[in-house]
Amino acid sequence: MAFVEIEGLSKRYGSFGITEISLSVERGTTMTLMGPSGSGKTSLLRNIAGFDLPDAGHIYIGGREVTHEPAGRRGVGMVFQELALFPKMTVYDNIAYGLRARRITEAEIKLEVKSLAESLKIGELLGRYPFEISSGERQRAAIARSAIVSPDLLLLDEPFSSVDSQLRIALRSELKSFARKNALTMIFVTHDHHEGLFMADSVSIIFDGAAVRSGTPEDVFIHPKSPRIARFLGYNVIEYHGKNVAVHPRDISIGRDGELSVRILSSGFEGEFTRFVAETERGENITILVDGLTETSAEGTEQRIAIERFEELEDE
Repeated sequence: MAFVEIEGLSKRYGSFGITEISLSVERGTTMTLMGPSGSGKTSLLRNIAGFDLPDAGHIYIGGREVTHEPAGRRGVGMVFQELALFPKMTVYDNIAYGLRARRITEAEIKLEVKSLAESLKIGELLGRYPFEISSGERQRAAIARSAIVSPDLLLLDEPFSSVDSQLRIALRSELKSFARKNALTMIFVTHDHHEGLFMADSVSIIFDGAAVRSGTPEDVFIHPKSPRIARFLGYNVIEYHGKNVAVHPRDISIGRDGELSVRILSSGFEGEFTRFVAETERGENITILVDGLTETSAEGTEQRIAIERFEELEDE
């Protein structure tokens, strides 16, 4: 049995619900739950945490069934999308909050808080209040507060949604390094597939309350299986030689020798690459990414393209 086992978990919320979800997370690894907004990722997380109780199925953490255990007895920490720091407490007191419920001396608490804060690069901010620090620093403090009690499992619900894109990249890199160094077992929720793939040792894609694709990040990305999964992961989905296929925007080249004709709808330079949006002869809209600065094309011009790699898809 894996360290975290979810077996056939179902929960109805009126007309919506999660349905017979089964997942496994090994100790010391991170599973990412990815999917569009409203797909059921947070609902699943709430059932694992114990904030909601499932209608059917089983949850095991560390070999112990916790399906109907109260949240406080599951050994689970959670970092919410909305940061839940106490505004009238300093960063130090926010992080120390969970330790003070245990029989630990203040000297031991101080040592643990300082060590963890320094590892998350907020050691110099312990005397400040949440409103006195940046959003990224508040996010680090929230992670520290959840991690300091050494939970068996740490759940993170889109923890970087409130910060800008450059800071998100830095924070997710820091969190991944921190998790590896401390052998944390985590389930990380995001609707951003780039972020999800980067963070994950394993991935599960959630659509409409069901787990539709699970595996390693490399396998899930390279072999998306279905048109809907492919589109979520940023692929073009087109008919090619009579088959429904996924083609990544970087696996299409523009040139005179291309076998397909497309009409350019728009194009523009985005720094790392030039983006073309085009329409095939079958009326399918596709995106093409060409590395670096290249000549853009006027709207309505015809171009030839070649597909360098594709993945055949199953029918939905």
